[in-house]
Amino acid sequence: MRFPFSSLRLALLVAVLGAVTLAPASTATAQTPGPCPSFQVLHDDHIGRLSLPAGNYAVTPLDLSRLSCASASDLFRQFLEDFNGRLPSPWIVNPATATFARGSGSSVGFRVARLGAAGGGGGQHPATGTSCPAFFTVEHNDHVGQLRIPAGRYRLTLLAEGRLSCARASRLFASFLQDFDGRLPRPWVVDAETGTFSAGRNVGFRIKRADGTPPLPTPAGNHPGSGRLCTSTFRVLHRDRIGALRLPAGNYLITLSSGRGLTCARASRLFRSFLNDTDGRLASPWVLRAATGTFTRGRGSKTGFRVKPARSG
Repeated sequence: MRFPFSSLRLALLVAVLGAVTLAPASTATAQTPGPCPSFQVLHDDHIGRLSLPAGNYAVTPLDLSRLSCASASDLFRQFLEDFNGRLPSPWIVNPATATFARGSGSSVGFRVARLGAAGGGGGQHPATGTSCPAFFTVEHNDHVGQLRIPAGRYRLTLLAEGRLSCARASRLFASFLQDFDGRLPRPWVVDAETGTFSAGRNVGFRIKRADGTPPLPTPAGNHPGSGRLCTSTFRVLHRDRIGALRLPAGNYLITLSSGRGLTCARASRLFRSFLNDTDGRLASPWVLRAATGTFTRGRGSKTGFRVKPARSG
């Protein structure tokens, strides 16, 4: 029996639809994933030489089958917390294309691009706490333990709101910079990889070279807070000590206190004479505060100097 053409076409169409309906799920075409939620950078920042002004960013994995949106956003957050721009091996960043890759030529990685429109949902930096509105100035290359701190302006970010004030964090940072041996007063510890000072869970602050203009122009603090760094370093030729102050061999910075009547040359000669003393008892009226490596001409005097091992920034 012959079917009219229109009836035959209808029968074939029904058969095709039935086949699609009955086909196994594994043969269905995969949906193309949508864009990742945007990531919010709350203040001007940088990762190495890649400048990242405050705003919302698109985070796009190079290959979604090898790196998820969530993982890319979390890596971006971690890299923003990095102190010196040297990412954990094998990760590298290309500032020209704002691309992060797990090694040269790798397809495991992601790109970031600033968005004009508002967004969110993919994370933010800082993830918790708050960024302090004023910058802290470090006047010369310095260090706290293994954390090398080049001269410049620094942003302080509290790890959690309400646990520590910005003013308190600034005072603590100044005191840690004065520490002689990098062993901070308990319970404080420093993480040199992220520039984080902490005294327990979510109690502490993180430092990082500042970008942009501070919302509050009045500086949060500076180091040295007073006095003057001598341009020449002093070399200790072998392990030595002055009273309770242990001095490993190496070069030392000498910083004059704010009081008058002392030059860098005079401070250097005094330091040499204190090292030559055999019993560790300084000539009156000089006194030593070993925790900060500070020598003063009498207790409470503003005339004196501080010594600290020198390290390049």
